[in-house]
Amino acid sequence: MARRSKPSPDGDARSPRRRATTVAPEGRLVLAESGANSRLFIYMLGNYIHRIERERRDFYFGDLDLARVAEVIGASGVEPGMRDAAFRAQHATFDSVVGVEGQRAVNATSIASATDIPRETVRRMLKRLLKLGAIVEKGRARYVLRPGMLQEPERQAAFARGLQQTVLFMNECLENGVVRWVDSRKAKRK
Repeated sequence: MARRSKPSPDGDARSPRRRATTVAPEGRLVLAESGANSRLFIYMLGNYIHRIERERRDFYFGDLDLARVAEVIGASGVEPGMRDAAFRAQHATFDSVVGVEGQRAVNATSIASATDIPRETVRRMLKRLLKLGAIVEKGRARYVLRPGMLQEPERQAAFARGLQQTVLFMNECLENGVVRWVDSRKAKRK
């Protein structure tokens, strides 16, 4: 049985209430009430995804599945630590490197499950990522990102472009009335 999230303060039952944040938010973005914005939102979202995936494709030799495998390894590696305030504070920026011991290793079966890519295809991609030096083994057939890889200048430049595209998308949504900002102080007074 699927577990349903409790409604958030803005009434959206799909968004989880619990957040891994260290700062109380002053407000949040919410979807505009009008359903007429749906087409505009999907159009803008499609353009945003296209711009982001172009970056990912360039970085992973035209192979978005290879990107997915590497990204699952990276996200899985730090996910347990991101629930810990001290870890988040230490690794909030790319100024610090998360070493092999600070990452949770994943195997081909877990990656295949997370990506819906067949396990044998994942194994071939893992061999390729090892050869490229993007990942390292942390025990037999258990993988983590190579420490320091995310700090490389070309990756930092790609992350900066991705962040710029994300902010552009968010601002486009605000400017076109698809989402609006709700100040939490005003919402509490009502």
